This record gives sequence, structure tokens and C-alpha cells, in this order.
Amino acid sequence: MRILCIHGRSQGGKSPQVLREVWIATLKAGFKSNSDTFPDDVKIDFPFYGDKLDEFTAQAALPTPDDVIRKGPGSDRDFEQFMQDVLGDIKKMKGTSDDEILKFTGPETAQARDIQNWAWVRGIARFIDDYFKDTSDFTIETFLKDVYLYVNSPKVTNSINQIVTSMMTDEPTIIVGHSLGTVVGYKVIMNNINKLKLVKYITVGSPLGIRAISSKLGIPENPAQLGWYNAYDKSDIVALHPLDHDYFPAKPSIVNYSGINNETANRHGIVGYLNNAAVAKEISTAIAGKAGQ
Repeated sequence: MRILCIHGRSQGGKSPQVLREVWIATLKAGFKSNSDTFPDDVKIDFPFYGDKLDEFTAQAALPTPDDVIRKGPGSDRDFEQFMQDVLGDIKKMKGTSDDEILKFTGPETAQARDIQNWAWVRGIARFIDDYFKDTSDFTIETFLKDVYLYVNSPKVTNSINQIVTSMMTDEPTIIVGHSLGTVVGYKVIMNNINKLKLVKYITVGSPLGIRAISSKLGIPENPAQLGWYNAYDKSDIVALHPLDHDYFPAKPSIVNYSGINNETANRHGIVGYLNNAAVAKEISTAIAGKAGQ
């Protein structure tokens, strides 16, 4: 039995070994909260694609809302539409009022509160970044660039997928994905469905419920033998929707758990997910279930 951990974005420049140790220590803390002990015979693998993703993002030079305001739309219409769709979805789902957005815009938007108005789009982005003001490794613009490149560029997709699949074996495997890593995990699973012995898929802080993302992935499926468990904090602005019949309809249905109280500064960090007792229990149950077969 092994666990394949797939990290999210904003990991470039960090030590893969240190990140792996953080995941392991936090997972063990989650087990301990259930008076459980993480089994010594379970291998943990940690493919690292952070530097490669940063390289692709820098090369792409995708526009920001400020760029679009200054130069006019059209430099990358697909990405511009993607930004508008996701930012509008976030504003709607989080119940953000126009007055809150106006605090981050200029007076020219007072009569043009529409997602087609780029000053308004910029205001939503700045509102979200203010929401994450206690963390230095997240801006909504970089998040959108990274996710967009992964789901839209075959070169980026294939390169990152290759890093992950290079660590696959023929052993029974639980895959745990976080943030963008849940999208990467899903793509890798679906591309290797006939040779990967997937026991369970655990996703935390997943943006897969955002239609601008899921629409690029084909018809949603649930490929895990013992199910797919998706956990999120309702205040995590990245995990915008549950993976349910409305936003990621798959058969059998994905189990969604919204009871996470992610204590990291941005409510999205991996530590605030993996140390959760409910998440640890799902992993423990999957390990025990497979071991008992």
C-alpha cells in the first residue's frame, strides 16, 4: 500500500523533501487526533512539479486585469474569458456585495458593475487578494494563470503529468491531492485508469467544482474503487463548490465533507486539511480496507 501525494500550486522554489516531510508530519497529526497511528509499512511518494509550473507560467506571460485595462482586451481572449468566468463565479457564490467590490475599484466602475467591465474584474481580484492578505504565497491572478495553463496547454499538462506518473507503481495506491493537485490527480488517474491500482481518491481544497475548470476535463467520472472523498472549508475561496450533482456530477457520487475548519491563514493551506480528523479517518479506513482484502 502506498499514498501518492500531489501538491498544489505556489510550491516553486521550495524543497521537495521539506514539503514531503510537512505532509507526512501533518498526516500523522491527523491520525493522532483519532487516537490512531499511521502505519509504518505504508509508503508515501511526493512527485514535485512546482518549479516546472513556475517556469511555464513565467514563459506564458498571461495578461492581468491591469494589463487588459491598459492595453485593451484581446491579447489572450481565452484566458480573459476564463478570468471573467471564475471571478464572477467567486463573487456570486461567496455572496460578495457590490459595495465590498467598490472599495477596491476606481469611481469609473460605480455605474458599470458588470463582469464585462475590466475595472470591475480588477476590483473583484483585489477584493479576493485582500481576503488572503495574511498570506504571501497566494494571489488570485497567479492561481488563475497556473490552473488555466494546466487545463488548456497540452504541453503544460503533459509535462506535469509526466512528473506525477513517473512515480506510479503497480501497488495499491491512495491518491491525496490538494488545490491544483486535485486537478492534476484527476487527469493522471483518468489517463492511467487501466494500469493504476487506485484504492481511493482524497481531494482537499479542490477547485474542480468551478465550471470553467471542469469543462476542460470531459464528462466527470469517479474512478476510485473505494470511492472519492472531497473535503473543504466553506471559507476556502479556491474550493468554490462541492463536487456534487450540480458542479461535478459523477457516478457513483463523490462524498463531500464541508466540516473542515482550516486554521491556516488563508483557509486553504494543506496543513489545515491533512491534520483534520475526518480526512485522516478516510485515509485510515482506505488503508485498512485494502489491507483486509
